[in-house]
Amino acid sequence: MGFHIQMEQMPGYLAAKLIGAGEAGEGSQLFVSIAEHCKRTKNTKLLIDTTGFEIKLSVVDRFRIGASLEIFALHGIKVAVVCRPEQLDPRRLAILAARNRYVSVDVFTDFHAAEEWLLNSPPRA
Repeated sequence: MGFHIQMEQMPGYLAAKLIGAGEAGEGSQLFVSIAEHCKRTKNTKLLIDTTGFEIKLSVVDRFRIGASLEIFALHGIKVAVVCRPEQLDPRRLAILAARNRYVSVDVFTDFHAAEEWLLNSPPRA
């Protein structure tokens, strides 16, 4: 299993697209790298696209992912996550864990809705 990240500067935000397959636990270091890239490029808005990414997550894994999103709050980065409907956790555990750490984050299954929220809504933690 392997994956890679494509980062692209978009008007008003950085887009990070995850492609391939990953293992639970890889997220923490990945988020640190993305946050550092945002900081270097002076981006305070980030769209993470996981529609091309495969991973099996337990409830504990989802909580850990949410907790590891805290790095974005530390850098003042607002985050929109786009996923496929089958990837969406109806309990939104990762989002809840992240918001409890003051991360301005939301998850979407529609790219345009994610972009609209990212660019036009006030930060929410």
